[in-house]
Amino acid sequence: MVKGLVKQLRYRIPIIGFLVCALLLTGCGEDPQQGLPGGAAPAVIEVWHSLAGAEAEALGKEVQKIMDGHPEVIVHLEYIEEGEIAHLAYLAQAGGEGPEIFLTTSQALTELFQQGALAPVIGNADSFIGLTSQFKYGEKLYAHPLATDVPVFYYRTDLAQLPPTLADFYTTKGVLALTALDAKNLAPWWLAQGGKLAGNGQPVLQEPANLIFLQQLLAWKEEKLLVVDPNAWDLFLNAQAAYTIANASRAQGLTEAIPWGSVPLHQLTAGQGELLAVRTLGIANSSIKSSESLSPLIRLVEEELLSSDSQWAIAKAGKRFPASSSFYSREEAQSGILRQVGLSLAQVWSLPGNALEGKLIPIQDKAWQKAWTGVNPEEALAEAQAEARKALEAK
Repeated sequence: MVKGLVKQLRYRIPIIGFLVCALLLTGCGEDPQQGLPGGAAPAVIEVWHSLAGAEAEALGKEVQKIMDGHPEVIVHLEYIEEGEIAHLAYLAQAGGEGPEIFLTTSQALTELFQQGALAPVIGNADSFIGLTSQFKYGEKLYAHPLATDVPVFYYRTDLAQLPPTLADFYTTKGVLALTALDAKNLAPWWLAQGGKLAGNGQPVLQEPANLIFLQQLLAWKEEKLLVVDPNAWDLFLNAQAAYTIANASRAQGLTEAIPWGSVPLHQLTAGQGELLAVRTLGIANSSIKSSESLSPLIRLVEEELLSSDSQWAIAKAGKRFPASSSFYSREEAQSGILRQVGLSLAQVWSLPGNALEGKLIPIQDKAWQKAWTGVNPEEALAEAQAEARKALEAK
């Protein structure tokens, strides 16, 4: 009986071996793919972001689309408060940890760059030059803008006509209400009239054009044509001001009950003068985790999030606007507030991240505000010039 069993096995072993070889040869025709059964485990790309509410939900949906289309990557989202992201990144990177990608505000990205947490960007984008330049240091780009907002000029059609230029608004006898005297609201107007912050690497806040512009604002204050009030938007809504300058995103909350219109700021300066974008979000990759092996997948995730469709989904949820220039060539962006935003973004002041002007803007803003409260305008600008020089000498 034992001999019979041995004899049966003797014949079965070659058959089993043949079947095993056949299976192996069949499998050799196609290598296992990463992220699929039999392949390498998917790579995990961690993204630290500071988005909340509907904006965070939109980000989550876009990330899910990426993973559905690219099983070779798992994207892990980690919410970090904007004010904490630079500090926590510093602590994490001290131990060689942290995310592969940061998605946060321009202010937080600037802090991350200053502490060495960012590497030159890996992915590509079609952002407007003025938006992109704020993340450029030297010849290298350290982040891509993803979403933003811009100030526009609003007017009440039931109170006054649209002025031919910002400088002529007083001829319509309408009141202009501003939340503050600052470059965010007034840069196109001020620059179009020859305003200047620096020359030959030195501050020039006492330039005659700067003084003339400030004196003009104060004259309109005396004539009660210009009002500075933190509640300027409410003054506009309640028909107490015919004009205001506010973010384009404000238009999304206006109803037909209020007769209004809006135009890009540079339309009222004969196309002269640049503006400053606000509420900008950017995306960057970490200097610690941007390894050579992960770079292709980091690039994949970044470029997918920077696509026009993803930018629009995230921006719209956060009441912002895409930074993608190609988005504004779409049919849906050829009218209304989207068209005005696209035209405005083409006029954004192109200031590199380490530009001297960027450091001087807050100093000049403070001088304007001092003059508004009663300080002699010449003295306010002289004090600003002295403060600017001290700030440069301290570095």
